[in-house]
Parts: sequence; C-alpha cells; structure tokens
Amino acid sequence: MFQVVFALLALVGATIHVALSPRSRSSGKAAAETYLLYLLFFYVGLMGLLTAYAHVFRPAQTSASIGWSPSPYEYEVGMADLTVGVLGVLCLWIRGNFWLATAIANAVWLLGDAVGHIRQMLFYNNHAANNSGIFLATEIVMPLVVLGLALYCRRTGSVT
Repeated sequence: MFQVVFALLALVGATIHVALSPRSRSSGKAAAETYLLYLLFFYVGLMGLLTAYAHVFRPAQTSASIGWSPSPYEYEVGMADLTVGVLGVLCLWIRGNFWLATAIANAVWLLGDAVGHIRQMLFYNNHAANNSGIFLATEIVMPLVVLGLALYCRRTGSVT
C-alpha cells in the first residue's frame, strides 16, 4: 500500500505544481520533466529510504508483510533500497543523464522484485499483502512510467 501512497503523493504534487506554474505547463516537455522530478524524488527517493528503514530496522515485520521468514539478507535488501532511494533524492540537485540512470536502476530493481513476487505467487501460493495485488501492480507499472518519462525527457532534451 505504501507504494500507492508515494505514487499518489508524487502525482498529486506534480499536478498541483504544473497547475500553478506557467513554466511547468508551457510545453509537454516541461510538464513531463516536472512529473518525472516528483516521481524520482517521492516515489523512487523517499519510498526507497522508507523501505530501507523497514528492511534494516524492522526486518521481522517487513518479512511477515511479504509472506517470508526473517533472513540475514533483509539487511542487504535494505542497503539496495537505500542505494536507489539516495539516487532518487539526489535527483533534486543532479540532472541530465543522472535522471535516466536513476530511472534505470529503479526499473531493474522493482521489475526484478516483481518477477520474484510472481514466482512466489505461482510456486508457493504467497498472496501476502506486500507480495501481490495492488502492491504487485504498482511495482510493475510505476517503474515503467518513470523509465518512460525519463526516456521521453532525454529524447526531447528537456532535462537540464
């Protein structure tokens, strides 16, 4: 559910920004860049930091929400989440190809996770809240949206 919250936070924030800023609504490129920045910061960055916290400091609860048993690998998963989260937050200050690299890292991470969650559903009948349903749908759709926007912004030269 937290993925939906961060996605909505980014989309609502970007929509308000575009509505109030003449520059952000001056072209499709400017609007796409605004949406991408909000998604990179909130959805990739802040969500990555939150999931890092959950895996590192609350591993038993986090594992249970995914339908797994706690594991020493929980810490390593948290460090991967932290890495991608830091990249997302840094997008506030670093632009250009950094945005595309962050979008690629996020897509590889979350789409790879989605494959693992689908395997858990098919082979182990794991339908825990953070393994299937809206969680899984968001984990597939949002990285593709972020990556699509990043590729569009790069192609149009709108990220400075």
